Amino acid sequence: MAVSELPGTIDFLTDAAHLLRATAPETSAHLMSQRGHLLQQYGVILSDVQRQHVCGGCGIIMIPGQEATLKLDARKSLHRKAKSKKSSGNSTPQPTEDLQGPCKILHCDNCQRDTKIVMPPPGPAVRRKTAQSKVKKVSTPVDQPKQTLNASSKKRAKNRKAGLQALLSGQKQQTTNPLSLSHFMK
Repeated sequence: MAVSELPGTIDFLTDAAHLLRATAPETSAHLMSQRGHLLQQYGVILSDVQRQHVCGGCGIIMIPGQEATLKLDARKSLHRKAKSKKSSGNSTPQPTEDLQGPCKILHCDNCQRDTKIVMPPPGPAVRRKTAQSKVKKVSTPVDQPKQTLNASSKKRAKNRKAGLQALLSGQKQQTTNPLSLSHFMK
């Protein structure tokens, strides 16, 4: 097959596998594994999105909760592992583990293979300190709107009560003057 035909073939295999996923999951998995073999044969490197979409072992389309289980390893657990390794006598620093962010582990329920997707580490937390004068200025206007909120809620309650009373009085007038046959005979 020519390299120029590769994108069309890959797209066809992907579309066919997605269409057959619900009705023929084994055929869908076979098509996706053939797609993976083609990509590997031509040296195309899969992105993390493509790796988490399809199992690399059996080719099944992984949907968390149906064919796969998703587990998130937080960054804190990586630090704990690194600390436990350092305390066991390994004194060489491991900068790669400190730079790793959280990772997603997709476990294929069909072939029991785990796919690990490492996410970039989050940026450092930026906390801005506010001056004490700004904090004092902000705290005084905050107290005043609370008083106006109470006043406006009282106004709303009065308006609601007045509206309900108007409805009740309108119903009383209707019951005292019901329409009779004489109203329509004119």
